[in-house]
Amino acid sequence: MSEPVMDQNRFDQLVEAYGAAPWRWPDDERDAALRFAQGAPAASDRLAKARALDDALDVWAMAAASGTVRDKILKAAPGWRTPAIRQPRFWWAGAGLASACALGVAVGAMAAPLADGREADPVAAMAGQYDGAAPFGGAFDLGAMS
Repeated sequence: MSEPVMDQNRFDQLVEAYGAAPWRWPDDERDAALRFAQGAPAASDRLAKARALDDALDVWAMAAASGTVRDKILKAAPGWRTPAIRQPRFWWAGAGLASACALGVAVGAMAAPLADGREADPVAAMAGQYDGAAPFGGAFDLGAMS
């Protein structure tokens, strides 16, 4: 494969696109560009200016945007929405649902003894604790004796 021909115009394009560092230049044009830079005074001047620009860009660092600026930019972006978990409505709905469930459990626990419509009979309660085995077979039925 033949080596590409390097002229001042192509050399300027390489330096403008990739900077003064030869390791950034395309592999197939690097050797030709380095040889051209050694023999042409205009190429050396161009490399010196590009090195100064590269050094200035390497030193410069952009400050990070504050959280307020970041939020404003995101809110201005098309299609952006606040995640549901960060919206106050989400938490109020969850708190309301949890309160309703807790109230339902409490009312259900208090209403269970009232469900049969009569007061608890202490004898029946004791019979409920009995294992149900009678001496002559069968179970006790305390309701039949009254």
